[in-house]
Amino acid sequence: MADRRPIVLIHGACSQPAHFDAWRAFLERAGYACIAPALPGHAPSDRAVLRRQGFGDYLDAMRAVVTGLGARPVVIGHSMGGLIARMLAAEGLCAAVVLVAPLPGGRIPAPAGAIPFYAAVAPFVLAGQPFRPWLGAVRHLSLHALPRAEQDVIAADFVAESGRSYRDLLLGKAKVKRRAVRCPMLVVHGGADRLIPLAAARGIADKHGAELVVIPGQGHWLIAPSLVGEVAGRVVTWIDERGRGAGRLPRRQERDRSVRRGPQPE
Repeated sequence: MADRRPIVLIHGACSQPAHFDAWRAFLERAGYACIAPALPGHAPSDRAVLRRQGFGDYLDAMRAVVTGLGARPVVIGHSMGGLIARMLAAEGLCAAVVLVAPLPGGRIPAPAGAIPFYAAVAPFVLAGQPFRPWLGAVRHLSLHALPRAEQDVIAADFVAESGRSYRDLLLGKAKVKRRAVRCPMLVVHGGADRLIPLAAARGIADKHGAELVVIPGQGHWLIAPSLVGEVAGRVVTWIDERGRGAGRLPRRQERDRSVRRGPQPE
């Protein structure tokens, strides 16, 4: 933005700040000061910590980071980090918010291809115990649109996740009211996301009057280094436009006109 507000990058489930390294370097070259905090128990990966962490603990940790900066930052969140970012925005703590392949509030989507994975981790979630996704699930659900060599590098940095946090989401403890978010919002989603349906991203954008940018042919891992120019580049342009007083965009302004509209959840 014009005053170069700081940017906070919030990673998602089974992830860690290292997954944002390429974005952080790109944003810093664009002139922004960035921080990429770790959710509790994620970097370093610590199952003892994860056993004690629910989704509310994650939100508390990121709230402490944001409020400790001295100025409202731009918050960028990926996947579950997108849900956390939206909840921080609902508390009035963000100057602007960017949701990248965001997890919707209120429920966890269950596309047909993801059901075997959810079934496998269900015992851990119900018991509130940490779990780590297996490589096949990571490749199929999150990394499928990326080159194989890049998949290998990204997958190596996946970590265990808190079963308690997912259980909280299943119990509906992460809802965001329609009128709660008043700062500018951008939603970026892959047209071929196998983990969170595009319809869910459209629902979030509709709910808050946000702009939706669809990246055709790409999946859930839009923060991959190979996509920095295409995805983070659009995000930087959007942030810069907000700083020049472009204002909030009209409802349902979608840059990818080729993607057909589906049901509108959320």
